[in-house]
Amino acid sequence: MFGLPVSTTHVLSSGVAGTMAANGSGLQWPTIRNLLMAWVLTLPCAIALSATLYVIFSRVF
Repeated sequence: MFGLPVSTTHVLSSGVAGTMAANGSGLQWPTIRNLLMAWVLTLPCAIALSATLYVIFSRVF
């Protein structure tokens, strides 16, 4: 509607929450917790992986 970029993560998490709310089952907190943990852990894990690969490749090449 506003022309802002939307990532696949936003679409997936909104779809999961919307489906749970539309079915009348309410939000399933274990599922919401898993989504939040994925958001929190993605950036630190990506940083650690890229740093590790940088060190390995800089010593090999």
